[in-house]
Order: sequence, then C-alpha cells, then structure tokens
Amino acid sequence: MNRNIIIIICLIFVINSIYSEIQNIKNQKTNIKKEKILTEEEFTTLVNKIKYLNTTERIYTIKSLEKFTENDKKKFYDLLAEISLNDADPIIKEKALEFIAIEKADCKKCIEAYKKNLFSKEEKVQLQALKGIENLQLKDLKKEMVEILNKTDFSQNGIFINALLRTLGNLKYNQKEITDILLEKYKSEDTHQEIKRTILLYAGASENLVFKDILKEIIEKDDEDIYLRAYAVNSIGKLAKNWKQNEKKEIINQLKKIYNDILSISNPKERVKYNPLKQHIILSLIRLGDDSIKEELKQMALDDDANVRLKALEYIEDLELKEYKEMIEIKYKYDPSKSVKNKAKEILKKWGELKE
Repeated sequence: MNRNIIIIICLIFVINSIYSEIQNIKNQKTNIKKEKILTEEEFTTLVNKIKYLNTTERIYTIKSLEKFTENDKKKFYDLLAEISLNDADPIIKEKALEFIAIEKADCKKCIEAYKKNLFSKEEKVQLQALKGIENLQLKDLKKEMVEILNKTDFSQNGIFINALLRTLGNLKYNQKEITDILLEKYKSEDTHQEIKRTILLYAGASENLVFKDILKEIIEKDDEDIYLRAYAVNSIGKLAKNWKQNEKKEIINQLKKIYNDILSISNPKERVKYNPLKQHIILSLIRLGDDSIKEELKQMALDDDANVRLKALEYIEDLELKEYKEMIEIKYKYDPSKSVKNKAKEILKKWGELKE
C-alpha cells in the first residue's frame, strides 16, 4: 500500500513539472507575440488605414499603435505629426497629436506640430499641443507663448486658457514679456475672475517674484474674493520658501493670524465659507517649514466630506509627506470614496510603495 502511495506522489510531481514547463513555453510564446517586429507590409497597411479610412476606423487604427514596441511606434511619428497639422478632420488631428504627445515624441516634425497646433481653431487640438510641450519640457518657446497669450481672449473663461497658464507655470515661463502680459491681464477689469485666480497660481508655480507685492496685497484684504486670497496664499508659500528668514517668518505669522481668525468665527456656516482659504494656509505653512500645523492636515484627511479628504491627499502628495504613508495605505484599501482611493493609489505608486 505504501509503495502505491509513493508511486502516486511521484506521478503527481511529474505531472506538475510537465504542466509548469508547458505554461512557461506558453508564456514565452505570448511574450514573443507582444514583441513582434512590425513587418513592412503591416506598416504600409496601417499607414493606409490611418490615411484613407473613415473617421471611426482611423481612430481605432491610431489607438492600435499602442501595442507596438517603442521602435515600431516611432515609425508613425512623422505621419501622425503631419496629420495633426494638415488633416481636414479635427477629431483625427486631435487623436494623432494626442498619440505623439503621450509618447513624448520629439522628432522634428513633432516639435513643429506642438508649436503650430497651439494656434489651432480647435480647442481640443490646442490642449494636446500643450500636453506635448509640457511632456517634453519645451522651455524655449517664448516667442510662441507670447504670441498665443496676445491672441487669447482673457475675458472668456475656458479650458485652454487655464491649461495654458498652468503649463507656463509648470515650465517656469517667467520672462519679462510674459510677466508683463499677465500682470496687465490680472489688473484688467475685463479679465474673467476665474482666469485671474489661475494667473495667481501661475505666479507661484513659475516662482515669479514680480507678483510678490500683488500676492501680499491680496492676502491682507479681508473683503477680497475668498478664492483669490486662497490662491495668493498658495503662491506666496512657494515664493517665500526661498526668502530671508525674517521675511519668511513675517509671512508665517500673518498666515497664522488669518488661520486663527477663521477658527474664531462663531457661525459655522460663515466659517465654512473660508475653508478654501484655510486649506491653502495649511498647505503653505507646511511648505514654509511650520510643522505645528500638520495635525490640521491629518484632520482634513479624516473629514467626513470626501472632497476635503481628497484635497488633503493632494496636499500630502504635493508636499511629499511620506510620514503619512500608513494612512495613505489605509485610504487606498478602505476609504469609501472612489476618488480618494484612486488618489491614495496614485500617491503610493509615485512613492514606489505600490507595484502595478
């Protein structure tokens, strides 16, 4: 009986070994398929589909290029850049430009496509041009940026103008010509209020010291628009971190006073109105090295309002506060809000704490 059991065990072991070997062979074949080299015939077929089929099929074919190797994708860059510049179909122009922007394509024709499509009549195409410029960190387009700013209507709020200002800030476009335009637009009564707010955020992101006095003036005005004050606080926190210690301390004390004034408001409904300002004060104080306010950030992350929790996680990400890693992990696993869970997941990936 014991002999039979031993034989059965040996057979099971052999079968498992054979099965594992078969799986390895299958996996190897799958990987080979994934890395299949694009043949000349396939390349020609795909090019013709992108150029000559109907809109839906052209979109599908452009999307299908994602599965190819990096070298094979590059073979399509010039074609897609050319399509983004000259095709009659605005949807195809957008999708072609989106593909090369996401791929961070830097061919000569691609750079031309990003630059020229800034001036497209289609806002969605313009947005993809900005994406390409920001993904490639193109910081030498002052001429184009000045031109597009001069051609843009600041009296009408829109997705493109706000995206443009964010790109200018992120890429530190703070040259005099650009600064002069944005100062003038900020002071103009014709400029839309939402765009004025984004200009203030630009000032901090670009570390543009020319806005220093304007930011301080806005913060000091008790009757100023709450969001203007909040965004001014956000930007002053980015500018002041490199100031002399006495000047930095002055700003910290001012922000603390405003914060305490908000907390002292007895009417709950009135106090809630100041939440955007309060939240940006917390962010800026931590950025300026005041750790005493960190507990307030933690309380934001525990708030019943999912939007407040999400904002807290955005601040933790912005400030790279890795001491909150355990809390972020719990948010990722158990927070009832999908948006909060997704943000927590994004942060953990960014910090290298979560693998794909």
